[in-house]
Amino acid sequence: MEPTKQHQNFIRSLDWLEQASTIIPGACSTQAKTPERLFPGFTALCCAEANGANFTDIDGNVWLDCEMAMGTVSWGHARVEVTDAIIQQLAKGTSFSTAADLELVAAKLILKRFDERYKMLKFAKGGADVVSAAIRVSRAYSRKSKVIATGYHGWHDWSAYGYYGQNSEALGLPPFIRDTTYFMNGDAFETLKLIKRDADDIACIVLCPNEWKKEELSVVVDNCKQRNITVIFDEVTSGIRMGKQATAGEYDIWPDILCLSKGMANGLPLAVIMGGEPWMKLLTDVRFSSAHASETIALVAFIACERLMEKAPVWPSWRARTTRLIQDLKEMIDQLGIQDLELQGTYASFCIRKHGCDLFYSDPFRELLVKRLAKDGIFSKGFFVFSDSHSEEDYGRIQQSIQSALQVWSVSSKEQIK
Repeated sequence: MEPTKQHQNFIRSLDWLEQASTIIPGACSTQAKTPERLFPGFTALCCAEANGANFTDIDGNVWLDCEMAMGTVSWGHARVEVTDAIIQQLAKGTSFSTAADLELVAAKLILKRFDERYKMLKFAKGGADVVSAAIRVSRAYSRKSKVIATGYHGWHDWSAYGYYGQNSEALGLPPFIRDTTYFMNGDAFETLKLIKRDADDIACIVLCPNEWKKEELSVVVDNCKQRNITVIFDEVTSGIRMGKQATAGEYDIWPDILCLSKGMANGLPLAVIMGGEPWMKLLTDVRFSSAHASETIALVAFIACERLMEKAPVWPSWRARTTRLIQDLKEMIDQLGIQDLELQGTYASFCIRKHGCDLFYSDPFRELLVKRLAKDGIFSKGFFVFSDSHSEEDYGRIQQSIQSALQVWSVSSKEQIK
């Protein structure tokens, strides 16, 4: 079932992996980019440069990118409008001893994109930080302590406890963390029961709205607002990729606090927390701050991206083409009679996974698919994340390669049944 090793050269990559593994835990400081999620000798491990929808690894192999830096590079690698803005700003300075004038420019642009629905915001460098800040201000606002988490919201204590198995000792967390965080895993019925039962103790709920059915999300949000539970949307991943006003705008369901990050500055670190004045005014009281939040390079990159988005007639620009690809793949799965695979996700990001395999990175179909794609010079870890730079030809290559993997899986599954 495993495709033969492709003919690319991986000599330098494998040497890099051996060295990096000895001094960097996981061989990379970003968990999602660690080689343990890849297949040494089959896939790219270490990138040297990137442009548009392609990147070149340290062995000189060129890859069509279906990862796009965890979805952060929505406009394509080294987008000229963004890089030109960065180069010009470098000559002016990157971090000042007072606030940068660019911070106010950037703040006004994002509030304008959301039609002034929110009046105040604060920038940071990472998604986990702004979501955790939202937790802090919710507690300060309500004078209640408990939190409902419903998915992956970052590595911080309150979130990691629930998402990573509620094993506080193994995670290096104090045992009392279990008394502060409920983890509901996106179950609307159980979430509503919990809200009704413990509303007096619950400060806030954190939701990744693109992972919910619109109707269920609406009911949960309404129930929380009726019970003085702050609603936080964690759109760190989905915000830029779902639409100009994130999933909140696509669904027309608006939280008290909205958190965005990945893709805002086309790969540079930037995040934002915005919301109503009762919460946002408390950000200074809870001492939310970081040394590099007002750094100018990410801000100027963000401004360049906002100018591009203002000109985009439809956003995301890949919406229609990716939706068509998803439909074609679903039809092929049905035509091949594959019963054990399911395509999950939207035009923002999708994957195909095996039923009953809870751990995505141990999914046998993922391994087959990733290696089959690699054989065709296409890079993915199993998720498909597109950008403004992907062409019709790129989609054709990707679709053909995925379909090839599905055919191999179908034949193998039928042989196992025999």
